[in-house]
Amino acid sequence: MTLFSIRKRATSPSLAVMTGGTGGIGCEIAALLLEQGWDVILLTRQPAKAEEQISRKNGRFEAVFCDLTKPADLQAVSDEILRKKKPVELLIHCAGKIQPEPTRDITPRSLDEQMAINLTSPILMTSQLLPAISPSGHIMFVNSIAGVMPLQGSAVYSATKFGLRGFARSLALEFRPGTLRVSSIFLAAVDTQMLQQETQDGGSVLNFVSQPLSARDVARMIVRTSRKSGREIFLPRIDGVFGHACLMMPWLLRLSTPVLEKIGKIGLQRFLKHRATLGSAAQKE
Repeated sequence: MTLFSIRKRATSPSLAVMTGGTGGIGCEIAALLLEQGWDVILLTRQPAKAEEQISRKNGRFEAVFCDLTKPADLQAVSDEILRKKKPVELLIHCAGKIQPEPTRDITPRSLDEQMAINLTSPILMTSQLLPAISPSGHIMFVNSIAGVMPLQGSAVYSATKFGLRGFARSLALEFRPGTLRVSSIFLAAVDTQMLQQETQDGGSVLNFVSQPLSARDVARMIVRTSRKSGREIFLPRIDGVFGHACLMMPWLLRLSTPVLEKIGKIGLQRFLKHRATLGSAAQKE
């Protein structure tokens, strides 16, 4: 009997497998799923941190050590999930890595890490777990606006996100409509530790052209989308429209960049001021 022939009982909690659960967005997603009664398996290099951050709520939660840069780890974890003989209803690729640097400064290490975490591991894990994914399941890729709009100073990151979009689109074509669903979520900047670190490392000020998104709001949107048909979603939508326009008219991005950078610098100062205010309020408490 294959996993595809197994039918979930009405009283059996649905199983979700996710990477990146110790980050801002992933932590919120896991909490929402558990609150709704899902069983969640989280792949992370910091199981202890995940256990501390994420409340079990109504579902069962398991943090499993996995280094996404090591194919052997991916295979071992995938094999263990297959042995559970429980269909995976939701597979969310939420882990991400960005290292801002001009192309002349790219190192083999930063290239390998970004490629592995952003592109190679989602491809390998999807391939390995396909036999366990329910025919009505949903595979979700948390992507970035950098997957449709080139990001100056983060060429490797942008290349991995473009590649991830191509993989997701190709994957979706392998299944008949109404069966396994594939979605990609293209996000602008999200107010997380990753954004703060990127900013400290010299990331693009274009992240702050608009107010960074709330991790909680993004998580809610992703969980809502998991119940719908496969699709591509851009947040904010205008960024998706502008990104596609730049792909069709490459001159548009170069022409508009100076103006966007000025707006972004103002937005960055507003963001830093807001973070400082929150920090002061936390210290007083």
